[in-house]
Amino acid sequence: MHCNGHPRLKIIKAGTLCCEASEMASIFNQQIKFDLGIGGGSTATLIEAGRRILVDTGFDYECLSTSDISKRNKRNIVRALRDWGINPDDIDAVFITHWHRDHFGNLEVFKKAAHLASKGLVKRIGLDGFQGVGNEEEIAEGVKVVLTPGHTIDHASIIVDSIVSSVKARVAIAGDAIVSHSYFQSGQIWQYNADFYSIEVARQSILRLTSLSDIIIPGHGVPFFTFKPKWM
Repeated sequence: MHCNGHPRLKIIKAGTLCCEASEMASIFNQQIKFDLGIGGGSTATLIEAGRRILVDTGFDYECLSTSDISKRNKRNIVRALRDWGINPDDIDAVFITHWHRDHFGNLEVFKKAAHLASKGLVKRIGLDGFQGVGNEEEIAEGVKVVLTPGHTIDHASIIVDSIVSSVKARVAIAGDAIVSHSYFQSGQIWQYNADFYSIEVARQSILRLTSLSDIIIPGHGVPFFTFKPKWM
């Protein structure tokens, strides 16, 4: 599972976003995206580092809480894993960056996996069966949790010392501490969630992730190389 002693990474499902930084946030715009098949689910990233760890679960159409939507989401994440020759029972742990359904909604698919989240989240929500993880704590060799509050008070991200295209790279699996490339580049902060914590703290978390990484995997969308945008 290691590449020359380093964890391997794979994007199992690239997330989408119903409101990019350049777009007006509205129910109408969200509905247009939904009608076009854009569900707004999170990116789901697989880490192979002695054990298989899935970061977030890529749940689409989180505001449509119907049984059909739940079944569709389960099928999609199972299919995405099997495209890489992996079954849900092969996943040893699922790390949830924060408690929004687009990031945790498929947890029930992973019945045999340990469930991990920040200690603050586990305590605040009272998550039965979850293991709380502290700041700077390793959950596998070369895989470290860092607290990145702002989007929510108890948000956490993952830093992985990996090999990407035969080159050593430190990768930040950011969750919604960095929502997408467009928000990062423009310096805008996603504030649409009811439990949003702090703009200032969110910026501090972005700066921290930028200083710690060569590549960023945002909460929604595809990876990009870390750079210092003009607003920093």
